[in-house]
Amino acid sequence: MKKNSLTLSTFYIFFIICSIALLNSCTPVKKVVYFENLQKDSVIHTFVNNNYELKIRKNDLLYIGIISSDPASTSLFNAVQGTAATTSNNNGPITSGYLVDDKGDIILYKLGALHVEGLTRNELKNLLQKELLPYLKDVVVTVRFLSNRVTILGEVGKPQVLNMPNEQISLLEAIGQSGDLNFTGRRDNILVIRETPQGKQFKRLNLTDNSIFYSPFYYLKPDDIVYVEPTKYKINNAGQTQQIISYVLSGISILITVLVYLIPRN
Repeated sequence: MKKNSLTLSTFYIFFIICSIALLNSCTPVKKVVYFENLQKDSVIHTFVNNNYELKIRKNDLLYIGIISSDPASTSLFNAVQGTAATTSNNNGPITSGYLVDDKGDIILYKLGALHVEGLTRNELKNLLQKELLPYLKDVVVTVRFLSNRVTILGEVGKPQVLNMPNEQISLLEAIGQSGDLNFTGRRDNILVIRETPQGKQFKRLNLTDNSIFYSPFYYLKPDDIVYVEPTKYKINNAGQTQQIISYVLSGISILITVLVYLIPRN
């Protein structure tokens, strides 16, 4: 009799463990395939192009690297002067740069205040190479943005603030660097929030078809916010799941108490 009771109790434990596993895996299958209507081996001729150059804005942080045939003199120009600042992020160490002030200027050694607002990186590079010719020979200038970033929120593997050293980053690249969409994230209604001179602009994008490749929002811009909202199933069942787990744990606790009296003692 005791042996039968013990066997039955073991079955109950096994049954409860299996029930917990099923509860955790009972997520309905949603559409999780990207670009579902994209034809095999097709070419999109009207793909949105990325020939876009950002204009330098007030409060931008710029990296300016200068190389010439005179390293001793070059080092003086590479020492950040005037309106300087530093930035740090998850993608690299702390970096010093030139902060564009509220007048749109930066201050450089020998050149003094230089108005850079409204210029592109290439325009500033060409301007500096011209202005530095009286002081340096064979000068080469590199300009990068240090403060540009986008924010990725919601149902992704790694919500984060993502730095943009270049003019732009594609939505797919930003999602990929953030650990891809979670299974519980909606792929057909991704929200992009963008600052414009007219105010905040809101755009919904669908990754389950190829319309994303035609959208001007395919390439993100500095200060864009991407939000991946959860599926309705997750929203509706978030509280229920916690409640069910609570009930199951309580049941296990009661069962263990009962088993203490069923297991024979020597």
